[in-house]
Amino acid sequence: MFIESKDNRHFKEFKKLITVDGVRKYGRVIVSGKKLIKEIAQSTAQGCIALIIPERYADDNSEINAIIKKFADAAALYTLKKHLYNELDYFNTGAPLLVIKVPEIPEWDLTLDVGCNLLIPFQDPTNVGTVVRSAAGFGIKKIIILKEAAHPYHPRCIKASAGAILHAAIFKGPSIKELTVCCKNINLPVISLDMAGVPITEFKFPKKFLLLPGLEGAGVPGELKKFSISIPITVSIESLNASIAASIALFYWKYSL
Repeated sequence: MFIESKDNRHFKEFKKLITVDGVRKYGRVIVSGKKLIKEIAQSTAQGCIALIIPERYADDNSEINAIIKKFADAAALYTLKKHLYNELDYFNTGAPLLVIKVPEIPEWDLTLDVGCNLLIPFQDPTNVGTVVRSAAGFGIKKIIILKEAAHPYHPRCIKASAGAILHAAIFKGPSIKELTVCCKNINLPVISLDMAGVPITEFKFPKKFLLLPGLEGAGVPGELKKFSISIPITVSIESLNASIAASIALFYWKYSL
């Protein structure tokens, strides 16, 4: 299908899919990046809905061309006027864009797996995606997205996670305030990341626990600092990026087993 008007109903829907509200409403998102698109399009696990390309698009990659043909044959290829395509190309890739169905996110049942269970409070989508990629790499089996956090299927989350977020075991969690109550009522072991905490090199992790990185800027609420660890850094640096600090903590936990 060729789309040349911004009033086209398909284009209107596509444009909503680069926003969090659109992702929530339609349960779909636009994914970009040739490597990621090839991985998803060649997998049967992810629901592929449509492929979007700009007019007169040409590619010398045989795998990409095969994907384009596959969608064309299925009447699921949308060719857009360049100025319309540019409105959807969130990361200025100039390459095909893939519309996929996002996985359902179940509610966290307040149970813990053995080992580290990661809580994510980050409001920056890039931080969410970055730490999910690290968590997947270190074998974390339960990732809990707190209410304060950015939507895990925001395009920036997906890009920062290199697609790992589409396959990770993620759950909808409570707010940080509600988490405080939960921890008190059912004695959930929370280990927070805080500059004033015990140096991670001196800390012995329990058999199973929740790891809570600090919210960007605000840090960790005082009620959740009972057991806190810190990443030792030089005094010339005030603090580490939140997702980097969490990734270092995950690495240290994994290789201290």
